[in-house]
Amino acid sequence: MIRTSCLSALLTLGIVATAQAQPQNFIISDIRIDGLQRISPGVMFSLLPVSVGDEMEPGLSASIIRAISASQYFEEIELAREGDVLLITVLERPSVSEISISGNRVLKSEDILRNMASADIVEGGIFTRSTLEAIRQGIQEVYSGRGRYGTTVDIEVTDLPRNRVSIDMTVNEGQESRIKDVNIVGNSTYDNDELTGIFDLGVRPWYLPFSRRDRYSSEQLQGDIERLNSWYLDRGFARFNVDNTPVSITPDNEEIYITINVSEGQQYNISRVDLAGDLVNAEPLLRAYTLVGPGQTFSQALITASEEYMTQILGNLGYAFAEVEGVPTINDEDNTVEVIFYVEPGARTYVNRINFRGNVSTADDVLRREMRQLESAPASSQQIELSKVRLERLGYFSTVNVDTVEVPGTTDQVDVMFDVEEQSFGSVSFSVGSGGGGNWFVATDLQAENFLGTGRTVSVGLNRSYFSSSANFSYVDPYFTPDGVSRGFSVFIQKQDSPFNIASFSTTSYGASLNFSYPISEIQQIGYNIGYTHTELTSGGFSVQEIESTPRLIPGVDRYIIRPANTNPWEGPITDAVTGLLSDLPPEYLNLNPDKGFIDKNGTEFDNITFTTNWIRNTLNRGQLATNGTFQQVSFEVTVPGSDLQYYRASYNTQYFKPIYGNDWVFHVRTNLGYGNGYGDTDALPFFQNYFAGGLAYNGVVRGFDENSLGPRSTPPASYSTNLTGLIKDENGNVVVNASGVPQGYDGTQGYLTVPVVDANGQPVLDANGNQQVQLAVQANDIYGDRNSFGGNILTTASVELLFPMPLVTDRSRMRSSLFLDVGSVFSSDCSTRQVQRNSCSGFDAGDLRYSVGVGVTYLSPFGPLTFYLAKPFTKNAQDRKKSFDFTIGAGF
Repeated sequence: MIRTSCLSALLTLGIVATAQAQPQNFIISDIRIDGLQRISPGVMFSLLPVSVGDEMEPGLSASIIRAISASQYFEEIELAREGDVLLITVLERPSVSEISISGNRVLKSEDILRNMASADIVEGGIFTRSTLEAIRQGIQEVYSGRGRYGTTVDIEVTDLPRNRVSIDMTVNEGQESRIKDVNIVGNSTYDNDELTGIFDLGVRPWYLPFSRRDRYSSEQLQGDIERLNSWYLDRGFARFNVDNTPVSITPDNEEIYITINVSEGQQYNISRVDLAGDLVNAEPLLRAYTLVGPGQTFSQALITASEEYMTQILGNLGYAFAEVEGVPTINDEDNTVEVIFYVEPGARTYVNRINFRGNVSTADDVLRREMRQLESAPASSQQIELSKVRLERLGYFSTVNVDTVEVPGTTDQVDVMFDVEEQSFGSVSFSVGSGGGGNWFVATDLQAENFLGTGRTVSVGLNRSYFSSSANFSYVDPYFTPDGVSRGFSVFIQKQDSPFNIASFSTTSYGASLNFSYPISEIQQIGYNIGYTHTELTSGGFSVQEIESTPRLIPGVDRYIIRPANTNPWEGPITDAVTGLLSDLPPEYLNLNPDKGFIDKNGTEFDNITFTTNWIRNTLNRGQLATNGTFQQVSFEVTVPGSDLQYYRASYNTQYFKPIYGNDWVFHVRTNLGYGNGYGDTDALPFFQNYFAGGLAYNGVVRGFDENSLGPRSTPPASYSTNLTGLIKDENGNVVVNASGVPQGYDGTQGYLTVPVVDANGQPVLDANGNQQVQLAVQANDIYGDRNSFGGNILTTASVELLFPMPLVTDRSRMRSSLFLDVGSVFSSDCSTRQVQRNSCSGFDAGDLRYSVGVGVTYLSPFGPLTFYLAKPFTKNAQDRKKSFDFTIGAGF
């Protein structure tokens, strides 16, 4: 009989017969297996290298035990013979019923379980104690590599019925050891402070109390060593070497001391640069992108950059698998380096197929028409990358990745595979926000920028808010022609009261427009739009003086009160009123508004045909929440001659994104400039076409201030003071006049109230007869308080932002956070006399710009961009209205 553990060496290679008279060799008549619990006999028999009818020889027992042991199912294996029957008795290893992990925070339980699974210790698997011990040691080593040298891992294995065990792992992570000092030994050219300044690890600065720079990590240390190596190799030290990096820890496991021993060597210059290999008739082009040359200080970074540039050039020529290697040969005698770039272009490759994956809703042809790399054409790295960028700019996809795969069985063909992840491009946009005076607005739009996956944009809007009711429909086909000419149209009807913080008026308008856009390069396009708009303007009962001039004389009332009547004997003698004719008053004492209002000059109903042209240059890397590139737009809108209102508006909008640390920390600048004016019979830009700024106003973003609140303010309406109490008025409050135009109930003893006229010294002004001069009394009706922004024809706003990653957010393509500085305001080159007198309007003055700083967050929700901001405005006067917090759903910043 032979008994052995499955992992021990075989001590006996034969079978001891139960009766010595029986020979050792025998023909196996049967095989019996005892001890099986979970393992089926079929599995067991499949492991055996013998079967019934085979001859059992002395050396065959070792092979049987070895074959069974290799399965790792059994703890013990025993072989015996009973006549011609081979007996195999086994003891199965227990199975793992449950694995529980506690106490771990730094390492996730999923990562620990994944590591255990790689060693075949999983729930339902076979339990091996030696393997579990190796896992315990490995976990401790991982923690040590992260600066937690005091970590202990306790494992308790509990036996369960039916040959099962449970594994309870308790991790005591301990405290993180802190780096107390990093010392570089052997450096003479650069001091320690300069070199450790390029490290991620180091002593924590006193001014960064929350910095994790002093938290040790073996991976980060290795990265710092590579940075140190690159630092020297990029500055000519071709023989630089990091000899060793001993890491010491104090006995209490709290402080770590890192020593980096280096050998600087000498600084080397480049003596010669050459190209070798198959240059595919592109030697001049390849040499133009060689960044190193004789006489330069040796730099490994420039050699690597040259390799990448030349590889890219060859890729653009169709050599998709080209390899370029710059090999430096060091001459220690004269401290020089000879650099030879070995070029191996490989076979010129052609694109077999362009495939797309992940576009569940978007049709293939929508993606394919953005391709600049063509099938059956030479594979060009530049054209493939440009195709990827064009897909990203569509705004339909959150991520776009591209890969080239060699076609099996060929050496000169590749397939190009684009993997895309679609994001929401067709949904109900629900916009919510707040404006001046606590007024809320709600708007709903059904917009599909990729309607039914066709790439066309369809928008239907039905909006109802505090100040607006509208319905609109628009359609845009970006590929009206195969070469990228787009065509679109829109129709709308709208009734709008004055928006938040804007002087009282209302408009009813409807119209339609037709637009075309023509690409002039990969990043530029020119657009044209022609539209018709019918507008009806209503001034309201208390329109500001810039809209409708006030005060106004009441038709038929031609007298003013010199001295009012007295009907109360207790107040003196009863007397009749003393009145005078308005025609006798000097014009200046009528206190008429010297400026006509917009309605006075232009009426209230307009039919306008507008022509708009724009130029766009776009190199942004994404259609939404870009992180790199620029966007510029110049537009010019003008009403054609013959329109009821003749005006023009010119605007310039630009955005600039520049990554400053990876792709997560981005510098962003945005500018919006605008200017408009009238021409021909219209002397100024219509006030309802004015620019506005403040809050999240369209193209006038200055966060921290109330919506539309910056810039010129209107003049409150005014009215004459009268004693016309006996006049008869209709149900609408209008004075009823007779056939002669005289107000009913007007008996000539009533009229306009007056006040004395005084000179600059406060002395009464007398007429030629020595009587006190009077003027009509005017009262202001400032029912809007300070919510009387009027806008202007000059817009200047800008923002400077630092975009940074939100903590705990993994998908940063959908969320943006920023620190911002906003600056801007609105000005007017056509201020009214009353506005100037009230100091409520001015031309452009940099001193009147408003500023704010703050933090903002935008999230691409299924309902559209969700935007929050918290800002600190810097006001210039008491009329500035602050709004430190605001949010919208459906508009980003």
